[in-house]
Amino acid sequence: MSIKSCLPSYIKCGEVYQTELPNNLEKSEPPIVLAEVNVNTKYIPRPFVLVKFSEFINFTLLGLNPKLNITYRLVRKDVCSEYAQILQEWEFGLESLEMLEIANLDTNQPTVLSYCDCLDENISNRIIYRLEIIQIETNNVKSYGLNNKSITATVIRGLHGCSKNYLPYIKCGKVFNPVLPLHLTKEDEPIVLTQLTINIESNNNACVLINFSSFITSVLKEGRFNNLTFRLVKTCSDCTTTVLKEWPFRRVFVNDTNIKEPLVYNYCECLNSKFNLSCTYTIQLVEAELSKESFYNISQKSMTAQAYLGKDQQGLC
Repeated sequence: MSIKSCLPSYIKCGEVYQTELPNNLEKSEPPIVLAEVNVNTKYIPRPFVLVKFSEFINFTLLGLNPKLNITYRLVRKDVCSEYAQILQEWEFGLESLEMLEIANLDTNQPTVLSYCDCLDENISNRIIYRLEIIQIETNNVKSYGLNNKSITATVIRGLHGCSKNYLPYIKCGKVFNPVLPLHLTKEDEPIVLTQLTINIESNNNACVLINFSSFITSVLKEGRFNNLTFRLVKTCSDCTTTVLKEWPFRRVFVNDTNIKEPLVYNYCECLNSKFNLSCTYTIQLVEAELSKESFYNISQKSMTAQAYLGKDQQGLC
C-alpha cells in the first residue's frame, strides 16, 4: 500500500435552504442562511477545506436608478465552540446611474464563491461552514430570486510547508495587488494577479486542478464597455514556459452602469514527468481596454491548486 495514494480526502455535499428574500436587509438584522455544509477532519493531517457555493441570481430591473446589492458572508462554526468565525465577505452589486433606455432589464447572473480554509490545531474535527446574506439593498427592482444553489466542501491534506508532497493535496496561492492599467495590450508587460508553485515527485503522474476566482468591479460610462483578457501561464523547472489558457471578460451596457460581480476560471491538466518537477502557475492580466471615463478593479482574488494522482496510478489502495 502506497502512502502517496492512500491519504484520506473527500468531498462533502451540503444543504441549501429556500427562503423568501426581502427588498432590504440591514447588517444589524439577523442574517439569512442560504446553505451550510458539515465536515469532519479527524483523519486528515494538516487539513485544508475548500468551500464552494454557487447559485444563479435572476432579477428584473426597471425605472430610474435601479439597484441590486447583495452582501454574502461565509462563517465557520466549531461544534465545540459557542461562537462562529467570519471567514470572508463578498458583495454582488448592479446599479444603473440613470433611467434604463429599455422598459426593463431581465438577467440571470451566475455567482460562484470559493474559500480555501487552512485549519490549525485549535480547531476541532467537526466544523460547520455556513453561507449567509447579511445585507440587501434594492431600488426599482421588479423581482429577484436565487436559484440552483449548491454548496460543497472538499477536505484534503494541505502542504503547510512540508518537504514531501504526498498526493493528494491542496495548495493556496499568493495574491498580488498591483496598480491596474486602464489600457494594456499583449505587447506590454503582463500584470501578475496570483501565483502558486507545486512540486511533483518523479513518476507520480499527477493531475492538477487550478482554480482562480475574484470579483470585478466595472464602472462604465460614455461608451459603457470594458474588455479584459486573463491568461494562465506555467513555468517549470525543466526550463519550459507554456501559455495554458486565455479567458476574455467583456461587459457592454446601454446606460452608465456600476457592477460588481464574481469571476471564476478553472483549468485541469495532468503532468507526466520522469524526474522531480516544480511548476509555477501564474494568472496574468494581459489586455485592458475601457471606454472613456470608465474604471475597473479586480478584488478578493484567490488561487488554489488541487493535486491528485493521475489515471495511471488509480487503484493502488
